[in-house]
Amino acid sequence: MKNTLLSLDTKYLYENKNLGHLIANEIVKVESNHLRKSIDKIEENIAVAQYDFIEVLKEDSYIKSVQNVYENLKWAEYMVVIGIGGSDLGGRTIVEAFYKKSNQMKVLFAGDSTDPVAFQRILDQIDIKKTVFNVVSKSGGTLEPLSTYVFYKSQAKKVASNWAKHFVFTTSSVKGILKDEAGRHNVITLPVPEGVGGRFSVLTPVGLLPALAAGVDIKDLVTGALNFATNVETRKVAQKLARSQYELYQQGVKVSVMMTYSVQLQEFARWFRQLWAESLGKDGKGILPIKAWGPADQHSQVQFYNQGSPLQSILFVKIKNRKTNFTLKGIDVPEAEYLEGNDFNTIVNIEADATAQSIYDEGRPTAMLSVEELTPYALGELFMLFELAVVYLAEMLEVNAFDQPGVESGKILINQKLGKN
Repeated sequence: MKNTLLSLDTKYLYENKNLGHLIANEIVKVESNHLRKSIDKIEENIAVAQYDFIEVLKEDSYIKSVQNVYENLKWAEYMVVIGIGGSDLGGRTIVEAFYKKSNQMKVLFAGDSTDPVAFQRILDQIDIKKTVFNVVSKSGGTLEPLSTYVFYKSQAKKVASNWAKHFVFTTSSVKGILKDEAGRHNVITLPVPEGVGGRFSVLTPVGLLPALAAGVDIKDLVTGALNFATNVETRKVAQKLARSQYELYQQGVKVSVMMTYSVQLQEFARWFRQLWAESLGKDGKGILPIKAWGPADQHSQVQFYNQGSPLQSILFVKIKNRKTNFTLKGIDVPEAEYLEGNDFNTIVNIEADATAQSIYDEGRPTAMLSVEELTPYALGELFMLFELAVVYLAEMLEVNAFDQPGVESGKILINQKLGKN
């Protein structure tokens, strides 16, 4: 078993001196039995293969189907991914993490906005004759991707004799609008596993086709996640994260900030935000996720985190080693001479460490998640760490991690106002 590239340091969360808002020893003691039972229940469910978001990773068929479809799309210079929520954020995260200028196919994302300016910006970047549109929606009926699909279908019809060649549908293989549309027009399809909800679907064809188009090793991505999920020791990292979040919740800390010190992981924080919010926010319970980005938000949000109302805990995320790096040499600005010989990998990680310590020194809870090096394997581990953690945490909070009834009511009202029966 390959060792994990992740490590989670929680020492700044727990009470070890007179700092007011850290997790109290008494909370740890009182909640230990409940947390043990919750973790044991999820472990039993994993043992009997109850979670499809883990089980699908064991099926090579999904990777092969993505590879086969991609072979038929290599003529395209652009891929526009049309999805929203879980059909969008995971793919965005992977493509941003491993962006390369040299990729054969430029991957863009649409479908998450019905603002007409967003449509024009996509059109300004592509040549439709050289573009494939990957419409990602299990049902096909979600307003934003459906309306976006209808629009780009009309645009493709204007310039292509065979407009269907310019589309691939990642959707349900059982039923739905896109499945029916594919049958009518002979559009290539990829399956969304029936038992995997959108926010857990990043390592299915939903995220894997955009990843492959962007030149990412999708086998390594899936292997990282699967190894993490099937290793008792690595699952303890997810348990540790869930445990600390629950203990903070019991002390009234119901906001969780993810502050990433990496341009490659900005979209990962958005993916986390959906996962935490939709999985935990129900039955009058939940932990509100906030996205922050270092070092930029050291100069905006950190003032509040240090000295404002003690509402939140902060999870810092840093990459220890980067392949891309630059060293400052020959500095001829007297005030900046102290930077001589420092490289930017060191600078950004010192900023993460120092900011975490400064917040802890104010008595505010922080933790540090470190990634040894951001490879596809490590990103797969990151996805699985948080997917597992939110399942453990939902069990601790006694909510259903896999539904989102609060989202559905808004969808119904929107469709009614647009005239749908």
